[in-house]
Amino acid sequence: MRNLLKPACLMLLVLFVMSVVGKPLAAQEKIKVLIVTGFDVASHQWQESTKLVEGILKESGRFDVTVSADKEVFASPSLRDYGVVVLSYGHWNEPDPSEQAKAGLLNYVKGGGGVVALHFACSSFQDWSEYGELLGRVWKKGVGGHGPYGQFTVNIKNAEHPITKGLGDFKTEDELYAKLSGNAEIEVLASAASDWSKQIEPIVFVKHYGQGRVVHNVLGHALDSKQNPSYQKLLRRGVEWAATGNVTVE
Repeated sequence: MRNLLKPACLMLLVLFVMSVVGKPLAAQEKIKVLIVTGFDVASHQWQESTKLVEGILKESGRFDVTVSADKEVFASPSLRDYGVVVLSYGHWNEPDPSEQAKAGLLNYVKGGGGVVALHFACSSFQDWSEYGELLGRVWKKGVGGHGPYGQFTVNIKNAEHPITKGLGDFKTEDELYAKLSGNAEIEVLASAASDWSKQIEPIVFVKHYGQGRVVHNVLGHALDSKQNPSYQKLLRRGVEWAATGNVTVE
């Protein structure tokens, strides 16, 4: 009887290990993502852009995506239900969020929540200094800028980070943000040479804020920019890494 039980127990152990370690991506619990959007700048097609970002994430099968156009959502207790918040907005002229919303977002990240800032999110809330600490670099009026929309090469600077592992340099047509302000310690994953600033500018970078992971990706001005396969990989990988610290998606 004992000899019969040994193979059965071994098989159960193998099945258990396979269910935990070898769990296929489709069977993994989806990461809950909150995209916060809204623009007060006419040069951005934010409704269409948000739908595209949502679609890029959903098609991977890894993410369960919710969209809100209300920046006061940061004050909601339900914020902690999300693994990552994607900032896909541009509040250039609008007032800052309420003090409750500010505290809600900062405490969410300090407590371990992830944040991914996209493109013009770095220009928002000009009077909120701690927002700059959260994102690492921000566009200050009269300082930041970019040259004409056009083609440039994005250079991968850290090919060992989970977000950029296996990615090579790539060309894109986009706005190349330059002269962003901030002194927070950041880890640059990708950069590009700006003809406008005559400097090498950080394009994708990461940092920690409290226990949370922050990914800042300034690419993605136009819908065509977001169709770039390398951009889409950086987006999906960045969102997963911000939420979990690991990358399993392409």
